[in-house]
Amino acid sequence: MTTQLTTGPTTANINMSEGSCVSSAHGVTLSKDFLVGLVLAVSSSVFIGTSFIIKKKGLLKVAGSSGGRRAGSGGYGYLKEWLWWTGLITMVIGEAANFTAYGFAPAILVTPLGALSVLVR
Repeated sequence: MTTQLTTGPTTANINMSEGSCVSSAHGVTLSKDFLVGLVLAVSSSVFIGTSFIIKKKGLLKVAGSSGGRRAGSGGYGYLKEWLWWTGLITMVIGEAANFTAYGFAPAILVTPLGALSVLVR
């Protein structure tokens, strides 16, 4: 399938066949693996960044409860908080997606996208 893409003064014919996207204007080839790696890397950053927010909310909930000892003071009440566990599971999913992304896309793409999790926080 060939698609014509026009952006400003540049027109590119994009030929999508056999799992790759080839742009004749710039000679760029994007394989399905590359796109899968890109999606995994971005979703990893979203999951990891979100997990920090969820875990922090769980810790604040425990610290605000009566008699709750803060985790920094040696308390372990957060282990009984479902919100904290949800954040931990979200982080594990994000890290698994990040690890898997390295199998599909080059490290030069995946590593900088890992910095997106800082923006989500």
